[in-house]
Amino acid sequence: MDEDPKWKGVLPLTAGILALVALVGGLGLWSVRAELSGAVVAPGQVKVETNRQAVQHPEGGVVGDLLVKDSYRVDEGDILIQLDGRRPKSELSIVEAQLRELSARKARLQAERDNAGEIAFDPGLIALAASRPEVDKLLQGERTLFQSRNESLEQEVSLLNEQNQQIEDRIAGLQAQLDALNEQASLTQDDLDSERQLLDQNLTRASRVSELMRELAGLKGQIGRLEAESAELRGQKTSNGIALLQLKTQRRENAVSRLRDLEFREIELAERRLSLQDTISRLDIRAPVGGIVYGLQVFGAQSVVQAAQPLMYIVPQDQPLIVSARVDTIHIDEVYAGQEASLQFSAFDQRGIPELKGAVRSLSADVLRDEATGEAYYSVEIVPESSEITKLQGQTLLPGMPVQSFIQTGARSPLTYLIEPMASFFHRAFRE
Repeated sequence: MDEDPKWKGVLPLTAGILALVALVGGLGLWSVRAELSGAVVAPGQVKVETNRQAVQHPEGGVVGDLLVKDSYRVDEGDILIQLDGRRPKSELSIVEAQLRELSARKARLQAERDNAGEIAFDPGLIALAASRPEVDKLLQGERTLFQSRNESLEQEVSLLNEQNQQIEDRIAGLQAQLDALNEQASLTQDDLDSERQLLDQNLTRASRVSELMRELAGLKGQIGRLEAESAELRGQKTSNGIALLQLKTQRRENAVSRLRDLEFREIELAERRLSLQDTISRLDIRAPVGGIVYGLQVFGAQSVVQAAQPLMYIVPQDQPLIVSARVDTIHIDEVYAGQEASLQFSAFDQRGIPELKGAVRSLSADVLRDEATGEAYYSVEIVPESSEITKLQGQTLLPGMPVQSFIQTGARSPLTYLIEPMASFFHRAFRE
């Protein structure tokens, strides 16, 4: 007997319903029991652990020779640019010549101060004079001046000594005259005393006594004049002695005063010399680190370099590579140091190169902001595992390569992923 037609549609429908129930039930069970690993997606780029190094010069100058170009590989300490050193070297020569002159003058003044018989020049200056005619001429000039000043002083001293000798001779002559006059006065006094006794006895005339008195008074007047003249000569001798002392003292004081001025000047020139030597020592601009040159801003000789102007950059090649990623501020609470991450390099063929494993090394202490877009983010450094680099199959990581980072968070069920947005929406709605 033929089957009832109404049952022909029931069986497929029942089978479909059972299949749908099984599918929905399976999906529901899977969404509750299964666990999916979450991740914070953070775009970033490859960079060296030590940032690029800018090559600068603190003072600037004129380029004398350019020894590198973009993409050149250099080692630490290699000369990159040589600045034109003609001006500082010329200034240094002038300063050193002035210092040599000051040294020679100081030696002469020290000899004058100490009343030495000859100048004691610096041994280095004497050694330099053997090979430098201008230095030898300088020393000879100071010796000549020293000798001339000594001769002038000796002449003045000799003249004063001669004057003193003449004064002593005159004083000796006056003393002889005084001795004779004193003797004559003594004899006249004796005669006067005798005549007075005779006058008392009326044995002589009064005029004779008066004559002897006048003679004695004249002798005493001459004695007084000679004594005054002798005293005046002794005063002149004392003045000459003071003049002799002043000559030597004044010479010493002048030498000391000029030495003090020269020492101040010498300090200034010595500081200037150190500054010029430092400038000359930096004429060779050297590589601060080894690496690859790029971003060259100098293109040839005679280019003017400004102070602190970046002349080029050097990207270190012997430093480990890391990934610098940007994490949205709303996800920063899910990221911490030591967290596992997967790295996907979009510059490589994704079919041939798998994702590399790494770990979060550090997070920025505060939020950063992109100057171009104004977007706020946290900077995260991710270090690839050393064993994972072999998966690159010979490909080379270069600074600046784009990277897509997946920072793994906790595992959750699919149902949680579906419900969480709605729960968050209703939570905010009920609060409002």
